[in-house]
Amino acid sequence: MKKRPKLKKSKFYFILFFSWGFMISSQAQINIPHFIFSGMHHLSEGRFVDAIKSLNVVINAAPDMFEPYFYRGIAKYNLGDYQGAEQDFTRSIEINPMFSEAYHYRAITRNRLRNYQAAMDDFKEALRIAPLSAEIYVNRSITRMGLKDYKNALIDVDSAIKIKNDIPLAYLARGLIKHQLNDTLGAIADINKAIQLNYFFTEAYIRRGSIKYDIGDYKGAIDDFTQAIKMEPDNPAVYFQRAIAWIKLENKNAAFDDLNKVLELDPYNALTYYNRAIIKGELGDLKGALEDYNHVLALNPDNILAAYNRAITRHQLEDYHGAIEDYTKAINLFPDFSKAYFMRAEAKRMLKDEKGAFEDRNKAIQIEETIAKTNDSILRLYTDSTYLASIIEFEADFRKTSAVDGRIQYQPVYVDLEQNFIVTYLYNDSLYVEQKRGEYWLKKIDDIGKKVDYKLSFGLTNKETKLTPEQIALYLKNIDLSTKLNPSDPLAYFFMGILNGMIKNYQSALDAYNKALELDPGFSLAYFNRANTRLEMLEELKEQEPLPVAISFGNNMQQPRITEKTPLPEYQEVINDYNKVIELNPDFSFAWFNRANIKARIADYESALQDYSIAIQLEPNLAQAYYNRALILIYQHNNQPACQDLSRAGELGIANAYNLIKRYCSLKN
Repeated sequence: MKKRPKLKKSKFYFILFFSWGFMISSQAQINIPHFIFSGMHHLSEGRFVDAIKSLNVVINAAPDMFEPYFYRGIAKYNLGDYQGAEQDFTRSIEINPMFSEAYHYRAITRNRLRNYQAAMDDFKEALRIAPLSAEIYVNRSITRMGLKDYKNALIDVDSAIKIKNDIPLAYLARGLIKHQLNDTLGAIADINKAIQLNYFFTEAYIRRGSIKYDIGDYKGAIDDFTQAIKMEPDNPAVYFQRAIAWIKLENKNAAFDDLNKVLELDPYNALTYYNRAIIKGELGDLKGALEDYNHVLALNPDNILAAYNRAITRHQLEDYHGAIEDYTKAINLFPDFSKAYFMRAEAKRMLKDEKGAFEDRNKAIQIEETIAKTNDSILRLYTDSTYLASIIEFEADFRKTSAVDGRIQYQPVYVDLEQNFIVTYLYNDSLYVEQKRGEYWLKKIDDIGKKVDYKLSFGLTNKETKLTPEQIALYLKNIDLSTKLNPSDPLAYFFMGILNGMIKNYQSALDAYNKALELDPGFSLAYFNRANTRLEMLEELKEQEPLPVAISFGNNMQQPRITEKTPLPEYQEVINDYNKVIELNPDFSFAWFNRANIKARIADYESALQDYSIAIQLEPNLAQAYYNRALILIYQHNNQPACQDLSRAGELGIANAYNLIKRYCSLKN
């Protein structure tokens, strides 16, 4: 019996798998059964990116099979690419409209996308085809919970249990529904049953712990969270929840240890830094608290409470100028922040600015008088010192699982534009084979290498392939170029340009490309590589990152940070060379891609987007172009098309795309 992939949904939304068979016929020269089962194996092992790669092979060879789209949709779902998953499930349905599980899974995906009516329609169709599927009833009940339709959610889960009374998720779901209906004893009894059916059901312990926390049973909550940690020691959310429970029991040291563990597992979690800063402040470690507030504001510059509490900390450290700066930041973020005005007045008074202190106090009094006449509970909170210095208990954007299990979207990454392509020397056989198997093998380059007896292989790449002169000499030791390089052959100088570029001998590389172009003014690849060499020289001279977009983000970061605009003249020669390549060879997608990167470098974003789009039209599988276009679109606050591009980039093999999908595309329930 084949091993079935298992898909777990964050929070309490678990998707249940099934067994079914299908007929596979070999097409073309692709071993389709091998790649199908390879994809399923990768799914079962949690290697979702690898699963997509295997299933892409099947889809390209046999686009009319519904199964690979379905399985690829599952992989995308697990990577947080809900839009991409929905598209794959839809394609599976188009090919086989009677496949109930594609409706089932698309319903769950649409629920994640908050398209609730479409989700309910899909659940209805799935049940029409498979009316005795308990799993569909369970998952529909969870969608109804999200809609706060607890009455019908309870009916659905009861129906599931009548059909099949040994599904742990069904009892967990019913327990959560009963908790919402204020039946705490019934809720805990149902979750106990879920655990009885599956002792290793981690989510059941977490949810039971949360219910115990809600009713004030903090010790019981800690016991459940501890059990969950034993089974999932790399789940930062559980450590966070246990830390909050420790705080309720006034065990700050234990809470501190758990918050440290959260940050060890998830170093970009702003909420944890914030709460740890509160504890450090209460324990008198003001410098440590200040450091944590710095982390929060680096990850989320618009966090009002972090700005205010850092101001208070600076105030306590007698850094009155710094305190005033942060009070002002908090006020700018929330102009009716009366407490910030009061405290800024005090800081100004310490600096002998009596006039400024008087104005701030009057402003604070005026705001509080206005608030007193309203019923706005939010405004009242910002006059409450206790609230402003309290631990925040809400759930942060935690990684739900260890990044090493295949959900690479949870890995912290530093993101750049994908780099320029360049023609390079493939200095060993494995590189040659890898290039020829890749998406971007250009026969034109292979033909050039075979025109003369240099015994050198060349390919197109955007990966760093710098070598030392000693390494070059080692690879070329069996080739006597001096007897083979024809001084009147432009190819000879082109090859020498490539080799000099690989050892960062840029001027010699330029001289060689110039000579090649002197001998053959229509040699488009020589212009192409000369442009790249000029770019590398510029970037090395400037001692900065080679390309401009750098997205630094934490859990709450909303927009990427783009470096300042660089003047055009510095890059004009580079652009001129790419222009010439495009003039000579307008179908060369990589020239459009490289020129787009330079336009992004000089902040000509609209023109860069146009070039990326042309590159994609010419090479529909150019993953790097989708990815870079997405980054520019995110910067322009145009997330919907950006997310579509990221989905495509991820599907084509750029793993970092899933991290950005999680940050900028995933809707939280």
